[in-house]
Amino acid sequence: MSDIELFPDDNEFDTTGPPASSVASLRLPEIQNAGTRGGSSPNPSTSLFRADIPINHPLRPLLEASLNSILQAVSPRTLQSYLTAWRCFKAFHSTYNLPFPDFSLLAITSFISHLNINKNLQISSIKGYLSGIQFFHKLLYGSPSPQIANSQTSLLIKGIQRSHPTRPDTRQPITLQILTKCISTLRRGYHSIHTAHTLDAMFILAFFGFLRCSELTITSSFNPNTHPTISDLTVLDDETISYFIKQSKTDQTRKGHFIFIFNLQSPILPYQALLAFIQLKKSQSKLPSDPLFTDDSNRPVTRFWFQKHLKSVLLLSGIPPDNFSSHSFRIGAATTAAQKGLSQQQIQALGRWSSEAFKSYIRSDRSHIKEAQRTLIGQPL
Repeated sequence: MSDIELFPDDNEFDTTGPPASSVASLRLPEIQNAGTRGGSSPNPSTSLFRADIPINHPLRPLLEASLNSILQAVSPRTLQSYLTAWRCFKAFHSTYNLPFPDFSLLAITSFISHLNINKNLQISSIKGYLSGIQFFHKLLYGSPSPQIANSQTSLLIKGIQRSHPTRPDTRQPITLQILTKCISTLRRGYHSIHTAHTLDAMFILAFFGFLRCSELTITSSFNPNTHPTISDLTVLDDETISYFIKQSKTDQTRKGHFIFIFNLQSPILPYQALLAFIQLKKSQSKLPSDPLFTDDSNRPVTRFWFQKHLKSVLLLSGIPPDNFSSHSFRIGAATTAAQKGLSQQQIQALGRWSSEAFKSYIRSDRSHIKEAQRTLIGQPL
């Protein structure tokens, strides 16, 4: 079973917390404490988290450094999600008076049924919880849990999925037409000049860059090494502006990725809008390492702030906001690209998808279905 994040990339909650670099060290004692209660193991030395090394041992500092680095193999947000799963697993043991942690087949399958029956979780969330439990098993025993990969466990999950089919994704796409209406609303005057310019730039980048919300906003304390800074938005020449994404869901090693906005004819003038935004930021005499997107109090833009203003702008643009989220830009970009005839390979490259998951983002409205039927029966469009 592959590791799956507990929460999707467009989570609407503002989960502020410690800086990314400190998350692992803050959680290390909790994980080590669980390791001391991890039950019998054929060879405890197969896990560094179970190593019983005295505090004055010459290798102790290097062990601590190794443990922290191991925890940083996953993103801080994923680690937080795994910890949520682990705490739920611990609460399950307490409820049913089981010794913690019990990784037997009976305990694992009972936990799955507990999440389904008592917690009423969707199968995607159940799989996410199991990924978290599997992660901790690897830390405690140095190997995956065979019970989680057991064929009966897999059949149980399939059975729950058949009994409770996944609800369809109701999030609506922000297409070019909707984007144009929102940009028009901002440029007529919205909230404050600073907020209007910030949202204008963020909307354009989110759509044309197929961006995830996490590639524009923060969900923890601002860190210039991972979050957008002024130096990340650059004018290359009279035709091109680049935006550097330091880290993304599919780039956990932080190689980075550039997206480009070109000076093309368009009613919303994306190049000109970003150019004006860059000039505005420079006029404020900010350091290159300062946050690129800030609110009126000069605080880095959070996911919650962006989501709140997006819904407000949609409403002012005459568009019911209920089924829109920050991820609607990415959905809308994929939908628009498909409608314009871009190939699957092009869409996958533009959105930096590592799989064919982008296909679930593409929406078809009635007008495009009607055009397809006209083609099928041979009528001209």
